[in-house]
Amino acid sequence: MHDRMQSLALSAARSQLFDAVLAARVADGSWDRLVSGDAANLAGSASWFVVDAVDPTLEKRVAELDVHPTGPLWGRGEPGSTGAVRERERAIALAQDGLAELLENAGLEQARRALRVVPSRLTWQIEGDDMTLAFELPPGTYATTLLRELIEVEDRGGGPDAADHEAC
Repeated sequence: MHDRMQSLALSAARSQLFDAVLAARVADGSWDRLVSGDAANLAGSASWFVVDAVDPTLEKRVAELDVHPTGPLWGRGEPGSTGAVRERERAIALAQDGLAELLENAGLEQARRALRVVPSRLTWQIEGDDMTLAFELPPGTYATTLLRELIEVEDRGGGPDAADHEAC
């Protein structure tokens, strides 16, 4: 069980660093577009390539959801990005209270993950006050993240034990 707990802790640390990079990209509006120095992910694969310069062909592929900007899954080695993108990722990682060093010392290797997730086979059905969603997500992504982006939740008070959960 010790190995499982360690694996979960390392995964959480890696996610925190990735989320910090994503938050910075959301804040500056670059989460859904490529910039020079990005490592771009080919949709539906773990493959990626470094973007030396953004051209109209790449912009079109990003708009068509064929290529995505990525963020680092921290570990040993170079993060895959270059230039200002790499420096920004390093600065964000170093500001995370030793998590980057922890991941490197644990022997994890650098990897990349797309900054945006596109659900497939998304369907919905509304019956009265109930909505049913169905969708598929790539491995390593969470349905709760998608739902948070789709549904605005209103806090009506009453705390977590309140009987009225119709805020969604």
